[in-house]
Amino acid sequence: MKRFRLFILYGLLLFFVLSLSKNIVEYRRNLSFYEDYKKTYTTEKENNTKLKTKLVKSQDMREFEKNVRNKLGLNLEDETILVIPNPTPTVFQPSPTPIPNHKQWLDLLLNGVTN
Repeated sequence: MKRFRLFILYGLLLFFVLSLSKNIVEYRRNLSFYEDYKKTYTTEKENNTKLKTKLVKSQDMREFEKNVRNKLGLNLEDETILVIPNPTPTVFQPSPTPIPNHKQWLDLLLNGVTN
């Protein structure tokens, strides 16, 4: 009888441990799925706002006309097209840093005049 109770106790203990480990693994899997879904949701939401602003811009007749004229290279009679070239990069050459006055005075007073 004592062995039977011990067997039942170990059986229940094994069942609880296996059930707990299964639940922990399932929780982690669900948590990673949630994180991935949340990341996808935020990127799609940002993309949606960009597309909505692009749609509003494209439905504006002035913006539409401007885009078409720019793509075709046409301009109105009273407009002038100004083409500005890209600036050329300039090379910066640093000048040597002069010795500060207080260091010059310290050198003069401590070392004396050396000629």
